[in-house]
Amino acid sequence: MHNKFLLTAINAKYIHSNLAVRYIKEYCKSSIDSVSIKEFSINDSFNNILKEIYNSGCNVIAFSCYIWNIELVLKLARSIKKILPKSIIILGGPEVSYDYTDLLNSNPDVDFIIAGEGELTFLDLAKYINEEISELQSVDGIAYKHNNKVYLNKIRRQIDNLDIIPFPYVDISQLQNKIIYYETSRGCPFNCQYCLSSTIHGIRFFSLERIKSDIAFFVKNNVKQVKLVDRTFNCDKKRSIEIIQYIIDLKGNTNFHFEIAADLIDNSFLEVLSAAPEGLFQFEIGVQSTNTDTLYEIKRKMNFDKVRENVLKIIEFNNAHVHLDLIAGLPYESFDSFKSSFNAVYNIKADMLQLGFLKLLKGSGIRKKSFEYSIEYNEHPPYEVLSTKWMSYEELLKLKNIEHLLDIYHNSGKFRSSLDYIIDSYYSDAFSFYYSFSDYWVLKNYYDSPKSLSDLCVILYEFITSKHSSSLEFNEIIKFDWILHSGNNNIPSIIKRYNHAIIKEVVHYFIKTSLDILKFANSFINIDAKNILKYVSFEVFFINIAYKDKAPEKTLMFFLKSEQGNYKSMTIPLDSIYNEDKQ
Repeated sequence: MHNKFLLTAINAKYIHSNLAVRYIKEYCKSSIDSVSIKEFSINDSFNNILKEIYNSGCNVIAFSCYIWNIELVLKLARSIKKILPKSIIILGGPEVSYDYTDLLNSNPDVDFIIAGEGELTFLDLAKYINEEISELQSVDGIAYKHNNKVYLNKIRRQIDNLDIIPFPYVDISQLQNKIIYYETSRGCPFNCQYCLSSTIHGIRFFSLERIKSDIAFFVKNNVKQVKLVDRTFNCDKKRSIEIIQYIIDLKGNTNFHFEIAADLIDNSFLEVLSAAPEGLFQFEIGVQSTNTDTLYEIKRKMNFDKVRENVLKIIEFNNAHVHLDLIAGLPYESFDSFKSSFNAVYNIKADMLQLGFLKLLKGSGIRKKSFEYSIEYNEHPPYEVLSTKWMSYEELLKLKNIEHLLDIYHNSGKFRSSLDYIIDSYYSDAFSFYYSFSDYWVLKNYYDSPKSLSDLCVILYEFITSKHSSSLEFNEIIKFDWILHSGNNNIPSIIKRYNHAIIKEVVHYFIKTSLDILKFANSFINIDAKNILKYVSFEVFFINIAYKDKAPEKTLMFFLKSEQGNYKSMTIPLDSIYNEDKQ
């Protein structure tokens, strides 16, 4: 019998790609004639996904299953069996590896489940389906149902030599606008009880020769971003430094995203990183909590003082994006305790602070002890926490509101100066500001509809001026944020502005005739003077925005927008080119 195999990935977003199905295809293609891949996102139409699977002409359909797609996958399985009753449906991935008995009993349309690593198991199962292997019991790592009884074959041993798995991105032509997922290792040195990596013992590495070859391929093909799924990229310090140095030496434009443990960073790592060009690296650092009882209970070893010290050093280099993570709902973390964790991490002032909520993943240690912790959680994916012995549902809802504001104001990077000013001037700490601001959003029903950037600016302005005395300095700082990050000069009318009409001609004449004074003049070497005004904008500020500690004075700030969307700026006193007293 000639079987055609379809590896199906349903990603969380269109820009994502699936590493697992590509590994399996490349590993199997020399032994199986017909293996293809189809990728979708959870935002795609159910009927369209079903149609595409049907039109593929495949009779063996395998799905890569995660918390974000499992419900959709199971619905598709039921419909596939109705239109292709003789088809074989295989599920694999972390979402089906731990409760295969319940899943097979409640979903008769599913024929096989692959538990654990998929490459070797899928190939053996495909050979069984193709009648190249006669005994199903000889296929390690699968679960299936026979005569109304669920069977789990022998657990498959992990792959020791990861280099036997071929490079998964031989054809990269369809992935030009997507994030490429990649790994240099499998496993994790830590045993965090909320994470599925705690169920896998030991760490295995691809060889450095293989990794360097793969990375060179990404750089040569101008891949926009490679996101490594290694749980702790720098668990082997020497190895991680060598890889980072290799990426720097390639002098490419590909951005590499790593998850690292910041307390493992040493001076050698920092020395190499300090020489990296801007934009080459992103670092995601999971702090999760600063509560020592919480960290002990979830078996997470971390020296927060060391984390803070090293992250501050990386931020000081000003060449890499830094992303910090917190998790709400962990054992022993009360609302007040979380406030302390939030403030400690927020004060590091990383580019991004992600406030996540505990998900009780199947197979995780924390799910097994949920009764002991009095944790209530949603029974459906993503199994998010509802309440704990230490934190109520109402308190978690409050943190949900704060998380939304943190994301659209802080993590967007568009109000960074304004937020710093507000917290320093009016609040004892960052959490107190977000708590008060979220109350204001609830009072005004702002959470009920999406908001434009202009809306966000106006809401923040109104909140501050309603709660605190009117501040000229705040007006100027939020105006500065708007110009720098909005991409346009349509400043919301609520913000006070200088009458630019009276100085427009003077300023334009200055720009065209005094380029030697402007610090970004070298940007106009090949541009005719009369065209320079297309690239430079200006704004008058009522205070010296560049040096806020000096006496108030009107200043003129010039802005040059680069091709990357960033702004260069320069400030001069307004009276150096225009004397108001003489007008």
